Amino acid sequence: MLRSALLCTVLALVRTQPFLCPKSCKCEVRDAVQCSGSSVASIAALGLPRNLTHMVFFRMDQGVLRNHSFSGMTVLQRLMLSNSHVSAIDPGTFNDLIKLKTLRLTRNRISHLPGALLDKTVLLEQLFLDHNSLRALDQNLFQNLLNLQELCLNQNQLSFLPANLFMSLRKLKVLDLSGNNLTHLPKGLLGAQVKLETLLLYSNQLASVDSGLLDNLGALTVLRLDRNHLYSVAPGAFDSLGNLGSLTLSRNRLASLPHALFLHTSRVTWLTLFENPLEELPEVLFGEMAGLRELWLNCTQLRKLPAAFFRNLTGLQTLGVTRNPHLSALPRGAFQGLAELRVLALHSNALTELPDDALRDLGRLRQVSLRHNRLRALPRALFLNLSSLETVQLEHNQLEMLPGDVFAALPQLTQVLLGHNPWLCDCGLWPFLQWLRHHQDLLSRDEPPQCHGPEPRAGLSFWDLLQGDPWCPHPRRLPLNPLAENTLEAPAPSQLPHSSQSRAWVQLVAKDEGSDHSLYWGLYVLLLVAQAVIAVIIVFVMIKIGQLFRTLIREKLLFKAMENSCN
Repeated sequence: MLRSALLCTVLALVRTQPFLCPKSCKCEVRDAVQCSGSSVASIAALGLPRNLTHMVFFRMDQGVLRNHSFSGMTVLQRLMLSNSHVSAIDPGTFNDLIKLKTLRLTRNRISHLPGALLDKTVLLEQLFLDHNSLRALDQNLFQNLLNLQELCLNQNQLSFLPANLFMSLRKLKVLDLSGNNLTHLPKGLLGAQVKLETLLLYSNQLASVDSGLLDNLGALTVLRLDRNHLYSVAPGAFDSLGNLGSLTLSRNRLASLPHALFLHTSRVTWLTLFENPLEELPEVLFGEMAGLRELWLNCTQLRKLPAAFFRNLTGLQTLGVTRNPHLSALPRGAFQGLAELRVLALHSNALTELPDDALRDLGRLRQVSLRHNRLRALPRALFLNLSSLETVQLEHNQLEMLPGDVFAALPQLTQVLLGHNPWLCDCGLWPFLQWLRHHQDLLSRDEPPQCHGPEPRAGLSFWDLLQGDPWCPHPRRLPLNPLAENTLEAPAPSQLPHSSQSRAWVQLVAKDEGSDHSLYWGLYVLLLVAQAVIAVIIVFVMIKIGQLFRTLIREKLLFKAMENSCN
């Protein structure tokens, strides 16, 4: 028993230390080695055994991979040679690596690859050639890689690809061509990639997406075309991509988009269109895309949005239409159908007004940003029935006043930002200030709104007004008109009278030369009627009391007369 145990221990030690590990290497895992520091050209001189399955080289000195560097290593499965300043590779260097499955040559200085370099690595599944200096590829370089599933050619200097370069790669699932100088993709380049799932083309110089280029990519789920020079996308370019989940077209040069471009991409959950010089949008752009959760249309040249433009994006939760310097108005029903929307960003545009139904039916909206626009007034019914709204950003506009009840129907409101507006602090603003007096916790203290006029209050913050004594004459008589959904603007503010002008201001109110005072006059008439009724009652009571006294006096006199007659 003891002899067997000792024999097993010796065998285990032999297996864990099958060879003498070179000084520049680590041999902590069986059948694997990790080396750094030595010259690339002297890999063969390290004396590594030929039965290794995994080899990792990094931070090697500059040199050329020789055709004998990996001689006899027929069982090698993973070869990684990264960050090693490899400048060139001799033909036949990988001829003995017949079982190789992963080859990583990342972050070197390779500018050319021999055409037959990979002919013997027929079992290769992963090939990483990224972050090199490749300028061109031989059209036969990948012709024997029938099992290749992942190919990374990103971050090179490729400007052209042969049309049949990927013809043999029918099992390819991931293709990364990003970060090159590609200006055009030839027709048929992706004709054989029926199993391709991820195609990365961002950060190139592509000028167009041509018709038919993507027609055979029915399994594609990720397509990145951002950061190119795209001027045009062919109509129906994405119609065959029924499984597409992520599509990026941002940071290009698109001035327009074809009608119904996304009509058949119903599974898309991520779509970017921002930072394109879009000047107009088609009436119909999106099909049913219930899975899309976020969409941004910022930094464009749009002047208007089509009505109900987003109606098919029923699952959208975040929508940003921002930083569009020519967008001055929104159509009625612009956000129709977005019942799930939580965040609406409309800041940094040129909006001067909003339709009264701009936020209608957005019952789950929590945040709305309207800052950095040119809004002079808000519709009184703008925030009606938004029971979930928590934050409203209105700073940096041209607002002079707000209706007193503009935020009254928002039970979940926690913050209102009103700074950097030319507030006119006269009696027209008083109803809103009265509401704000009872909701001071909603107002930001970092940049509180300040009065722009009139002169006695210019420069004062709302905090000063709220903490001081009432300064508007007869503030309780200023009516608050009942909320009407069709109200487009708040009433124009009236100038606050000084003490010497108060009598004339009251006379204007009495003559109905100011705003509507029908409620005031109704109360006044009612008060007169009440006074008349009370006067009639008092006269009636006095008459009754007089009659009572007269009766008492008469009875008293009669009693005395009877008493005298008896005596």
